[in-house]
Amino acid sequence: MGLPFLKEMRIGAYLLKQKLLGRERYPLVLMLEPLFRCNLACFGCGKIDYPDAILNRRLSVKECLDAVDECGAPMVAIPGGEPLIHKEIGEIVKGIVARKKFVSLCTNALLLEKKLPTFAEADSRSRAIFACAPIATRSKFRR
Repeated sequence: MGLPFLKEMRIGAYLLKQKLLGRERYPLVLMLEPLFRCNLACFGCGKIDYPDAILNRRLSVKECLDAVDECGAPMVAIPGGEPLIHKEIGEIVKGIVARKKFVSLCTNALLLEKKLPTFAEADSRSRAIFACAPIATRSKFRR
């Protein structure tokens, strides 16, 4: 699957700008983890072994958007834990898209049907949702 033209152009412009500025190292993707908590207990996942004090911590919308601004990368990946558990995930994604960044939301899709309307306002050209879920669950959300 190829990159959408808009994404190719924006990322290409970002890379060219960095080259023209003479920068050898620069961020391309921000891995933003607004929480560690997950709604599964997968074998081999080390996140479930953290103490509850860490698993219950959440970054606020402001903290997330400040990190996006500070990093400056054109793409933001939101893995987890399970990001759809975060009560303000819709606001976080809207804020990132408003900054003209591309968002990849990595989820197990168990809460996707419930949370999908919260992403309706975000520009669909700037966001992608990657579901790591059973085939029966994934096929429900294909168009």
